Amino acid sequence: MHIRTFRAASLQDALEQIRHQMGPDASVLHTRQVRDGWMGWLGRTYVEVTAGLKDTGGLPVIESREERRQRETDSRVASHRGVAAPSVCGSVNATHEDSTGIPLQLQAYREELIHSGVGPTTAQRWIDATISFAASMGDASGRGTPWLEHLQRTVGRELRIGSPIRTQVGDRRVVALVGPTGVGKTTTVAKLAAGFRIEARRRVGLLTIDTFRIAAVQQLRAYAEIMDLPMEVVEKPEQMRPALDRLGDLDLVLIDTAGRSPRSDARIDQLVELLRSAQPDETHLVLSCASSATSIETALRGFAPVRPTAAILTKLDETSQTAAVISAVVASDHSEGVPLSYLTNGQQVPDDITTADAESLLSRLLPAKVMVPQLDAA
Repeated sequence: MHIRTFRAASLQDALEQIRHQMGPDASVLHTRQVRDGWMGWLGRTYVEVTAGLKDTGGLPVIESREERRQRETDSRVASHRGVAAPSVCGSVNATHEDSTGIPLQLQAYREELIHSGVGPTTAQRWIDATISFAASMGDASGRGTPWLEHLQRTVGRELRIGSPIRTQVGDRRVVALVGPTGVGKTTTVAKLAAGFRIEARRRVGLLTIDTFRIAAVQQLRAYAEIMDLPMEVVEKPEQMRPALDRLGDLDLVLIDTAGRSPRSDARIDQLVELLRSAQPDETHLVLSCASSATSIETALRGFAPVRPTAAILTKLDETSQTAAVISAVVASDHSEGVPLSYLTNGQQVPDDITTADAESLLSRLLPAKVMVPQLDAA
């Protein structure tokens, strides 16, 4: 097998390079996100794709141990889901249709979307829109571009990418981070603080109202001491304005809040009252990519009284596919959708954070391999 690695600004560009240089029979073996910039902080995001092309030379293909293991795993997964796996890895762009008129590859994607937590209505809407989008591009059969790429572009049109935090010297901006327990708010506050303090050379202050957990205050205070940042602790709404005044004339104040259950109206009301005293310029709702679509939708509804201006998706490194989280944050019959500001993909401060970009989410919309129902011999 001939193996090459390509780097491009987006997954679509990398696939174009692969098709141009290796031909339509090449298979994608591995994808990952890489960043430039200082320690990766807010640098440009690139997609690195490793592709392989089997060279049979007229002889039977000899599978490597890894290829055989992957094929056997895929077969077991497919059998468990009631889908027949192909006997060999073929083209990723099956164009055959059944009586529904939907290409078999897209049927497999629809089932995978639903299996990953996307609602059946949303999954079908994405598939229908993908077929229409491909037709509008003059590729109704899906032969010119892989169906997965058409699907990614279709879903990408529903994503709202917002602006990251903007600061100006001498113009203090107050930004609050809210969200459920365990999504990584405090670590995200530290990443943002370090980035603006070290990279952007801004004067940053920290304020926490997470007094329910002593460890949370200690954790944030440790970050503040390491970065030499002023910090205030607030327990009651009437303490908020004096605390902000003590922080003085900074460029950015980041407010860390206690994790709250979106189902607890009383706790949400307390949060609303505290933030009303702070009057933040921005409020970012922190959500975990490792959560289910239902959990994220519940959080969006529960924290609606806080009126978040954007969302930060954390723990991207803890999930292999993002279809469920995307389905929860895009517009639907019940929500207008929420713009995304940042993505985090690890615990390292300040490395594992980047401004939100659609490619990072869409590149792992679905697993790299989705089994296609096997056609009966004609």
